[in-house]
Amino acid sequence: MSALLARLFDDAALFPPDRAPMDEALPAHRDAVRDPVAGRLLCPASRFAELRTHLVPEDLLDLVLVADTGIDGLPKALDAVRAEPRVRPCAVEIAVPEDADQARAVAVTLARLPSDVPARIGVRPSPGWREALDRVTAARERGAPLGAATGAVSAPFIAACAERGLRFTCAGTTGRAARHASGHGFLNVLLAAAHAAAGERDLQRTLERTDAPALAAEVRAMPDGPGEAARGLLEAVEVRDLAVPRADLRRLGLIETPDAGEDMAP
Repeated sequence: MSALLARLFDDAALFPPDRAPMDEALPAHRDAVRDPVAGRLLCPASRFAELRTHLVPEDLLDLVLVADTGIDGLPKALDAVRAEPRVRPCAVEIAVPEDADQARAVAVTLARLPSDVPARIGVRPSPGWREALDRVTAARERGAPLGAATGAVSAPFIAACAERGLRFTCAGTTGRAARHASGHGFLNVLLAAAHAAAGERDLQRTLERTDAPALAAEVRAMPDGPGEAARGLLEAVEVRDLAVPRADLRRLGLIETPDAGEDMAP
């Protein structure tokens, strides 16, 4: 179970629409990363200078730099991150424009992307998205450390990534365990990734399930092999508040209950 859920949730608190204040987001992240399910902090390039002013000497944060200012400013932003010893750059995430042909936009992005850093390429559900995944896959097969990212995870997207052996990251609207009014839950996505890795392509029913306890029971019973395959496909779920999935996992008995006195999300 620990391997299946390890570092599953990346912290996207600094992003719209909430744009958490830095003096709230960093302390919350420091607290959350003591939990093995918590992953990396996502920081927009436009907020990295602000983040540096709130770091403390003891910090050593695993960071995903999100190129919200575009590909042109990425080399300078990466230099700033690498010059800061209190963060460890893990990856860059960059999304192509939503109104662009996705395949062409990805080709342009890949041609200009620094070659020495792992990158998540954000692909939109717009014309050319399958071909865009083909381009990312081809570049990865030539040795580039690449994966895909999406803010609108869907059954076709997960199946397409599985067909290409392409690891992906997705955005979670609230980080809830099961499907809800705003989108898919993280257990839905995790199980869909496991099914896709096993060769199943009809994933819509899994993504639409709302029975969190039953989903949790299926996750709990998952053997090591399928679990490793699922996480070999699903890198992370990006959530706005790490406390939400942590609390849901505890309620469902998938991680240990905190000690008395530790706060839990409502």
